[in-house]
Amino acid sequence: MPEVKRYTIAICKGAALLEETRTLLGHWRLGERAEDFAQRVKNDGLLAKATAYRANDIVHRVFIPRYLKPHDRPARVLKAILDYNLQPAVFKELVLLYSARNDPLLRDFVLQEFWPSLRRGRFFISVPSVLSFFSEAISDGKIEKPWSDQVSKKVARGLLGFLREVGFIRESSRGRRELVDYRLSDQGALIIARILQDEGFSDSAIAEHPDWALFGLERNTLLSRLHLFGEDEGLFFQQAGNVVSFNWKVNSIEDLLITLRSNPCC
Repeated sequence: MPEVKRYTIAICKGAALLEETRTLLGHWRLGERAEDFAQRVKNDGLLAKATAYRANDIVHRVFIPRYLKPHDRPARVLKAILDYNLQPAVFKELVLLYSARNDPLLRDFVLQEFWPSLRRGRFFISVPSVLSFFSEAISDGKIEKPWSDQVSKKVARGLLGFLREVGFIRESSRGRRELVDYRLSDQGALIIARILQDEGFSDSAIAEHPDWALFGLERNTLLSRLHLFGEDEGLFFQQAGNVVSFNWKVNSIEDLLITLRSNPCC
């Protein structure tokens, strides 16, 4: 039996933290060890608006687990995206990608609750809906010990806050949380495909990878999107039946980001 990945309350420590993440990436040095960076954030007060306790939480419980462990590749990619000034949506999409890879609760909620709710025609989501999701997780053994009501509500608000920050939820004028039928940006799709390529996945495995489902993309929809790209965007995609081929015109994700910067309409 596969090991059950249990949920934690980590999401309530920071939701998406987009601004703080941008700030930390701006100060992080390529190749810098996580522990050295954490110490420098503390010593130099790099998160000036946060208390010392809050800054420590952000760095140790959010930034390092999401972007520097078990390796710093996520931080390198996000820092490059900021340096090359790509579309704002791309940064949010990659924050979701790497955060969901690190946090089974966030990933499962997006895959098992957010997108199915949209496909069932639901327009709004509330804290009680998230609490019901937690109840099912307890039954499935994904929450080892039930959280208190206060903690459960805090985690629920963290989840919804994260999805609001990355554009999956918007607050209506009446304070209700409305689900957004999100469409992954073209640049985001290309970058994720290249990330998977650099991580060693075969062409067929890239097309089948579960990361696409975070953005509501099923295989056929994804392949239709990939056919729209050409050499100007750095990828020539081909398909013959069930066989797919990613013919990259760039040698690395860094080369792809340079290409996308010079082709902003993608």
